[in-house]
Amino acid sequence: MFCKHCGSQIPDGSEKCPSCGGDLKGSAASAPKPMASVGGSSVKEMADNITNAALEKTAGLPRVLIAKVCILIALVSFFLPFISVSCKDNEYADEMEEQSYSGFSLMLDLEDDDDEALDSLESDPSPNIFLILAFAGGVASAVFIFYKKKYKLAAIISGGSVVALILFRMTFFGYYDFPSQAKKYIDIDTKFGLLLCILTMLATAAACFLEDKNSDSGGTI
Repeated sequence: MFCKHCGSQIPDGSEKCPSCGGDLKGSAASAPKPMASVGGSSVKEMADNITNAALEKTAGLPRVLIAKVCILIALVSFFLPFISVSCKDNEYADEMEEQSYSGFSLMLDLEDDDDEALDSLESDPSPNIFLILAFAGGVASAVFIFYKKKYKLAAIISGGSVVALILFRMTFFGYYDFPSQAKKYIDIDTKFGLLLCILTMLATAAACFLEDKNSDSGGTI
């Protein structure tokens, strides 16, 4: 048996603990409870607690409707400016005015004959694969939300679209072949359309994830 006061192992039937002197009369001393694991089970429990708290906070909100509205806004935002290219004060500044590009134009490589920024590239630009993946993911998410009611898949795909959008922004300079001598003078700015697309894709993923968890729990929250 074990001492209920200090947890030391002691002979069965002891009335007093030889280690701490604690009185053991009138109650049975059981083995001490094992400590909670700090591995995968505790991480899973923490994630479940966060999910349950989020479900309680969003209880009563039309999560499916929020997901539908957000994914539509995300798709429309591809027609808004995603990136602007401008030149700092130097010899190139007089040659290149600020140019803004929508996600749709970069995705499909829609060229403008008067585009000074694209004319400065050392090679012809190609359609941006990250934007293609992000837009395709948005369309697939919309299908799963509106028609298939597969909210878990919609959440995963929307999250993947967010990753693709972030990669698009991070690799923009390297993706397009700007002249090496001009790179230090060129400014790449993130525009409203890209930020809106990322935020609404994230909101779509979150709403679909919570709706899927709510369905798994029987729709009680």
